[in-house]
Amino acid sequence: MQLILIRHSKTNVDPKTPICQWGLSEEGISLAQKLSNEPEVQSLDVIYSSLQTKALETALILAKPNAIPIKTDDNLTEVTSFTKEHFGYKYTQNVSDFYSGKVLRLANGESADEGLKRFNEAIEMIEKVETAAGIFKAGIVSHGNILSFYTAQFSDLTPIQIEQRIQMPDYAILDTRSQKITKMFGSDK
Repeated sequence: MQLILIRHSKTNVDPKTPICQWGLSEEGISLAQKLSNEPEVQSLDVIYSSLQTKALETALILAKPNAIPIKTDDNLTEVTSFTKEHFGYKYTQNVSDFYSGKVLRLANGESADEGLKRFNEAIEMIEKVETAAGIFKAGIVSHGNILSFYTAQFSDLTPIQIEQRIQMPDYAILDTRSQKITKMFGSDK
């Protein structure tokens, strides 16, 4: 199966709103519309999305003009999704500490290992269900941290290196049979 791993588009940051409810900014909507014209997106058979607003909005913008069905799976959510804390000015330091292992959890969310286990299981189930249904190209709309940890399993890059290069929106391509990334986040190839 070919997975197009898609990071959601740019968000409208609102410290008064829980992070999982942030929607896309006007720029984010425009960027997602542009991404919907990419041949890799247009050729998807199905799109799976996290249930966070920013991911759902991105999935809808990608799917609608291309008549791609959308399915949701809350197990595709971010490692910090179960928190209501906004990191504000401390975000960069907190993320650096999380990736380096200095802190186990961001705002009492999951550890990287817990999040990765959950995400891996979700991807395995999606692959099993969709392959049985004759689907061989699926989009996964998710979030930067969890996608960085997931993608690093198939790359020479570390999770923090991927997190530093991943854009909003952005996509990587994984061939699950060969376990190879054929396009990495932050690159044209």
